[in-house]
Amino acid sequence: MAKRQIAGLRLVGFLTLFGMVGPMSHTSLAQKTLYLEKIRESAEKGWKEYPGWIEQWKKSAKTSVLWGYDAPGAPPYLAAVLGFLYEETRNREYARRAAEILLNYGRLRSELPKGYENTRAEYKEGVPAISNFFFMAPYIRAYLRVKDAGVLNPEARRIVERDVAGSADFIFHFPEWGAHNRAILRAEALLYAALAIPDHPNAGKWRKMANVIARDNLHSWEIEDATGYHGVWLLSLYSYAEASGNTEFFDSPITHYYLDYYLRLIGPQGTIPEFGDSRWNSGWESLRFVPVFERGAAVRKDPELKWAAKTIFERRPRSSAILSVSEGYSLSEAYRWCDETIQPRQPQSLSQEVLDDVVGKKIVFRNGWTEGSTYMLLNYRDEGDGGYQSREFLRRTISVEEEKMHHGHSDENSIALLMKNGSVLLHDGDYRSDLPSGPYGAWRQDYFHNRLVTRLNKRDPRQTVLEFVRNSGAYRTVRTQKVDFLSLQDVDMSRTRLIDEVLGYQWDRAVTYLRGQDFFVVVDGIKILRSDYFTFVNFWHGQQILEKGDDYVVLATDSVPGFHFSQDQALIVYFPETYGKSAGSEQINRSRQTEWAVYQTQSSHYKAGDTEVFVTVLYPVSRRSIDAKKIRSSINVVRSSKPYRAVGVEIREDGTVTTLGVKIDLEMDLARENIRPRYLYDLGRVQYGEFETDADFLCATASGKSVKYSASNVLRVIHKGKTLMEALPNTHGLQLDGTSERIGFAKWRLWEDDILDQ
Repeated sequence: MAKRQIAGLRLVGFLTLFGMVGPMSHTSLAQKTLYLEKIRESAEKGWKEYPGWIEQWKKSAKTSVLWGYDAPGAPPYLAAVLGFLYEETRNREYARRAAEILLNYGRLRSELPKGYENTRAEYKEGVPAISNFFFMAPYIRAYLRVKDAGVLNPEARRIVERDVAGSADFIFHFPEWGAHNRAILRAEALLYAALAIPDHPNAGKWRKMANVIARDNLHSWEIEDATGYHGVWLLSLYSYAEASGNTEFFDSPITHYYLDYYLRLIGPQGTIPEFGDSRWNSGWESLRFVPVFERGAAVRKDPELKWAAKTIFERRPRSSAILSVSEGYSLSEAYRWCDETIQPRQPQSLSQEVLDDVVGKKIVFRNGWTEGSTYMLLNYRDEGDGGYQSREFLRRTISVEEEKMHHGHSDENSIALLMKNGSVLLHDGDYRSDLPSGPYGAWRQDYFHNRLVTRLNKRDPRQTVLEFVRNSGAYRTVRTQKVDFLSLQDVDMSRTRLIDEVLGYQWDRAVTYLRGQDFFVVVDGIKILRSDYFTFVNFWHGQQILEKGDDYVVLATDSVPGFHFSQDQALIVYFPETYGKSAGSEQINRSRQTEWAVYQTQSSHYKAGDTEVFVTVLYPVSRRSIDAKKIRSSINVVRSSKPYRAVGVEIREDGTVTTLGVKIDLEMDLARENIRPRYLYDLGRVQYGEFETDADFLCATASGKSVKYSASNVLRVIHKGKTLMEALPNTHGLQLDGTSERIGFAKWRLWEDDILDQ
């Protein structure tokens, strides 16, 4: 029957349909030509596989706990790609194939058991042809592209439009809203339905609801923190803005922010690293960034955004493989928006905040933008204060208790990725393994991440660490903030804070990247907010343990399911501060494979105001020349004059000694009396080996008689009794206790110097 309803049935040969297009050299072709080649390949492959998709779907489950009737997703994407190719080539065979898919799609409901329409409240008007909002817009766009191509007779158009209308009406049973991907996908679908059937009695209602749902997305910050959904949200949002004629959207400061935000996150693997609900280089989700960056580059005439689009496209895994039809659909948008007059330019920025400490809350450490560069991503994003209505609506409507609203993980202050020379040394924990998350909150809960995990009570020595920390996986709300970030003479440093008012502790993670030696020192300082018995576990994860000692392991990760990494590098995870602590490792089911959870842990009773500290050295090494003992002997903790309120680390190399000093208690130098300034050097000074300072952070390198140092939030730096810098006295009036003015010292934000032959 379908064949009788599709006009113009004339099969053409492969050469006529696809042209004399053979294998092409990517280096010799313009970007749009490359895109078109990949789109054609995905359409050809998809069309060959289409009958098999349908047969396989008929043999599998046809319903989902999430949206009931679960029609296959690939056919609408294939139809959209074919419709796009028809628009570009005017070859009616593309249109005919798209029309066949559209017409037959609604007939798949005949596979449902009799009476299924009575099983759900939202099926009051019947089971919708398009059950999933993810691929409703592609279906409708395919129809818009071919409906006037002469391949659908009036009866066929009536059937397709009936299916579109029924599916649009279906969305009204749950018009989910908020600034996130699931909402804008619904808005996009409703808008396209109104464009496809403008004379339908409900078209005005569809358009109105589309505008209502889109409002938050067009004008507000996104509430999600998950790589896998950022691309989905952005591409659907860009599509909606274009279809609605909202050109102002592309000039919005928020739109510009997100383009810069995702650009600065791009890692050596060529795309945005995995964090939150996501998987390593998540296929079609990652490729959705290509059209987003192409549109941004075209609007802003920005060569760095052009570089981002080109890099994600070229470095994607299995770059020579034929794209899926969903990827082809994304690339068709990149083709349309591509401006080939803009020449790509690689960014030059190195370690930096990405992009701020209110919305983005991420810090990248890097020494370049190539595939072999060293790269670390620290994510300290919490739920935040923005998007209150959206977050609370989700919390009260769907089962999301295991998420950081929305699609986020308990990954605050975690290191989501560490790479060097193409090797993955630390990575994130993947998407959930089951609905709503999986056993013990897999893989969203805190102990699946490279971070400090805190629990009340004492761990019994007969309990394994994982047995002790595991729970249902329910997310616990915390607050985070940036304390500091600086790019200094020899190091980059960050300090970010997590505040857990429920458990009663504050955790600062201070990361120092020693650029010259190309390794990291991580100091985790804890301040107890209320007296109780606490257990702290500092977790690091990897696929293999190559070597192990009492205070270190050598970790390596060769792959995650579906992806293999360079085996050039391994990572020494070394714990130089061991007092009262124990170290160990346990196997853990993480990222859809068996990995090792390496940890250092401490259980004790703490009083309010007490401090605790963990120090971890993350040292990348060549697998061909691992010498962990040499590394261990060159890096040691220096016992400070204020134990546990400050910690010093000493690195000895080639006759030089580098000292890092990190305060755990940033309030130790404040006078008890209510005076201004409140800083008193005698209260805040700390001895770190040969150095004395009240600085929150110190990096000093001594070689012979030369000293090179950087100090932040500082009054004074002393080396071997000689003052290297000192804040100057100043008269401060208007004292709050009514006394006369007093002479005091205000801290300097930062001071660096290189003193030769002192």
